[in-house]
Amino acid sequence: MRYMNISQTVLISLSVFFSSCIRDSKDKLPDVDFKRTDNTVVVRMESDADRLNTLLTQSQYGRMPSDLAQLNLMTYNDSLELIPYMVKGQPEIKDLPNNAVSYTFEMLDEAVWDDGKPVTGHDYLFTLKTILNPKIEGVLGPFVEEIKDVQVDAKNPKRFTVVMSPKTIYSLDYATNSFSVIPQHIMDPKGLMKSIPLADLIDPAKAEALASNPKIVEYAELFSSPAYSNDPKYLVGCGPYRIESWTPGEKIVVKKKKDWWGDKLAQTNPLLTAYPDEIIFKVIIDPAATTAALKNEEIDVTNRINPEDFLALQKNKAVSDRYAFHNPATMAYYCIPVNARNPKLADKRVRQALAYAIDVDEIINEIYLGFAERIASPVSLTSPDYNKKLKPIPFDINKSKALLAEAGWKDSNSNGIVDKVINGKSTELSLNFLYAAGKETSQQLALLIQDNAKKAGIDIKIQAMDGREAIGRWATHDFELLSAGRGIAPIWSPEQNWRTDADNRSGFGNAETDALIDKIPLTFDPKKRREMYHRLQEIIFDEQVEIFLFAPKDCIAIHKRFSAEPVSNSPGYAPSEFKLKK
Repeated sequence: MRYMNISQTVLISLSVFFSSCIRDSKDKLPDVDFKRTDNTVVVRMESDADRLNTLLTQSQYGRMPSDLAQLNLMTYNDSLELIPYMVKGQPEIKDLPNNAVSYTFEMLDEAVWDDGKPVTGHDYLFTLKTILNPKIEGVLGPFVEEIKDVQVDAKNPKRFTVVMSPKTIYSLDYATNSFSVIPQHIMDPKGLMKSIPLADLIDPAKAEALASNPKIVEYAELFSSPAYSNDPKYLVGCGPYRIESWTPGEKIVVKKKKDWWGDKLAQTNPLLTAYPDEIIFKVIIDPAATTAALKNEEIDVTNRINPEDFLALQKNKAVSDRYAFHNPATMAYYCIPVNARNPKLADKRVRQALAYAIDVDEIINEIYLGFAERIASPVSLTSPDYNKKLKPIPFDINKSKALLAEAGWKDSNSNGIVDKVINGKSTELSLNFLYAAGKETSQQLALLIQDNAKKAGIDIKIQAMDGREAIGRWATHDFELLSAGRGIAPIWSPEQNWRTDADNRSGFGNAETDALIDKIPLTFDPKKRREMYHRLQEIIFDEQVEIFLFAPKDCIAIHKRFSAEPVSNSPGYAPSEFKLKK
């Protein structure tokens, strides 16, 4: 089982179009002694989860375990086609007046919650109400804005209709793949949300008024409580696995449910496959510790291996006899978000100067050993919507200095750092650069950026911090510069990250860009839509609120006692599909 959402931001790569460096027979065990022979998959995670509530987590590390317990209505297969997952087939589609559309679904008859109660359209409606609760702080709101009504069949509650307006190129994905369905009777035992009309939650004015409704407040406090994010009692779903335990900073354990309903359907729907009896997500931040864990066979799969270690491990016969190595391209990009809300960074010429002061080719060749390709936009390089007229900014210290001078920055006291009077105060261009602690490549990247920026008169102060804290600082705009990455979706959906009133973390945008973002999903003519995509990318490139670095290639190792291959969905492998060889 696996997901690829066109709607969600992630800070780790989504792998696609894979090729294998070293392959082994899919079903035959190699003639090697293994330290472990049990049907447990140990997954290395390079950072801990922020929480395990599927509707509230903001990191992939939270979604990886929760996605094994929860299911979406539909998901993407390896061909990047949106296909049925928890519903019987493709929906019945009906065009409605005023550019609206309805999708009618029917949940699988076999789909039940852990207590045997059926999964119904009422659960879907309840999940939507939870996302729209004005007192619950989540990130999924922008992706359900098009949903205007949910009608559950009175005679057959597994059958329901979702009405969306306006009809857009993203509508079906938003209705089926942007969130997992949660159980109403378990999450809201008092039925607090049941009497709240969906229409009132959709209407901004009515939703604002509902913010003081005692039922809304009580349910929001319950759903936002630590128990609903950490306690396995409430981390339930209709997926194949149950979250057994979470030891923060160490591991998350999920166990296969006995007699899971999806097992009997897996032959006809391979995405419901769930082979391992147990999956352990083990937090290992340090790259050296990851290498040691591979050598000791303590983990069964990991991605994002340091390129140097990746090459060395393949040459180590003891390791290569036990692990298959894969080097897929990824649907992701690395970037340096720049906080344009900060007075020092408000002028786009300063942001452009920063871009010219970063030697991206050096980063690719020295840190990633060539396992990456330069980019100039947030769109996949393989997409026809990628604006090929945009060329990556070259490393040019003189150009960087010229842009800073043009923006009024000069080294007035000859201390090597340019300065400028801002709000009546002399201010040096000294910037704090955040990166996730324990990641050697991120530290090396930060040091290279720091060294080159100094040549242009920019003082970069690097600061390592916990990955969850860094994500939080980014989300709350409490940063100047940050080392980050984003997933690239099959269809670029700029609403969440680039609209001025959405999860816009760098302060990008104006009336023109908002208008483009609003028109793109309503434009079904590919040529006209592409023109708008290209114009939006031009503006993003010019503003440099994200300094685009490169699209990386992933470095994945999978233990040979399992039959498994990379997949097109994040994080590049599907641990539930690891089949123990015999």
